[in-house]
Amino acid sequence: MLKVIQISSDIADIGHNIQKKSFEPLLDKYHDYDGNPAMESVQVIKAKIDRANTTAYIFQLNDINVGWVRVMSFGEMTYKISALCVLPEYQNRGIAKEALKQIESYYPNASKWILDTIFQEKGNCHLYEKLGYVKVGELRPINERMTLVNYIKICN
Repeated sequence: MLKVIQISSDIADIGHNIQKKSFEPLLDKYHDYDGNPAMESVQVIKAKIDRANTTAYIFQLNDINVGWVRVMSFGEMTYKISALCVLPEYQNRGIAKEALKQIESYYPNASKWILDTIFQEKGNCHLYEKLGYVKVGELRPINERMTLVNYIKICN
């Protein structure tokens, strides 16, 4: 059973290790050295977790830390999913889908969820679309290999 547990920056190193391992394959593929989360230091992640508008969660499967994410509040019940990641050896098992469902349930008054992802990563896009997210806005080219796409989910 997947557990999604709120964490503090005291264990930012766990999030850092998961994030680095999860995003390195995308760094190798797209060469986005300025923006790829694998390039962030543990100090940067700690600072992001400590932001006033941010809550961080770790995903545990059978008591093993397999993923993590940050949720940022932007007022008017709008929340942003940021740096959602699952360790490569645990991907394609429905963990991200289940984790997102759990996290959304923690915010029953949310009116809107937003996120961005790599347009070329069709599995990511499929996941978000399956959960009710819709592409919005212009595609944002990062380099010749990679483009970001924004998603929004309006809640009732």
